[in-house]
Amino acid sequence: MVAIVTQTQLQELRPGDRVRYHGVDWHIEDYSTYQDPQGYLTDEWLLSSNGGSEYYLLREFDPNNKPVSVTWYLANSLKNPRLLLPDSQENIVPRLWQNMQSQAEPYPELLLFYKHYYFESQTEGKYHTDGEKQSRITWDYWDQEHQMNLAIEAFSEHELEIYTSKVVHPNEFSHIHKSEERNEKNWMSNISRFLQIVVAAVLLLVGISMMIFG
Repeated sequence: MVAIVTQTQLQELRPGDRVRYHGVDWHIEDYSTYQDPQGYLTDEWLLSSNGGSEYYLLREFDPNNKPVSVTWYLANSLKNPRLLLPDSQENIVPRLWQNMQSQAEPYPELLLFYKHYYFESQTEGKYHTDGEKQSRITWDYWDQEHQMNLAIEAFSEHELEIYTSKVVHPNEFSHIHKSEERNEKNWMSNISRFLQIVVAAVLLLVGISMMIFG
């Protein structure tokens, strides 16, 4: 019987863990978070396969997207993409970072791989990874069927990332394996916590005995 993954189990994935998606085992290489002042939150996991493929698993919490506030995505980072305006063959990627940092108006429509994407939203907030924090501006686009997402992310350190993603569901994942290192750390943490409780109980009993018997 396949061990279906719950949303909570998926959310608890950390570097060193593994999870299976569509018959392929994926290693968790990195974990980071992003949040803006309005409460929009994204968790991001970098997945890699033994074959060398890499994807990002995203958990998006949008307080304005009710009644479904949480959506999961599988995203593919695009290397050297060409983004076009509908009426032009000019690649706008070289000027995108500057446009976004200068708070320019997002383009209403973009063309990627002959597919049209339409602007939907913009977010700006802090991105946390490996103990570091950066500012990030994101422009989100969707195709006409609202099945494929195009995300353009401009970081403060002159870094631009472009992704395409699709909606996925936690029950499409299975066979989570926690890293042995994390399991060992959790075991040691539990032992330490138990010893602290025992020591505290002994000290309490000693204190009570001294109060009673002087």
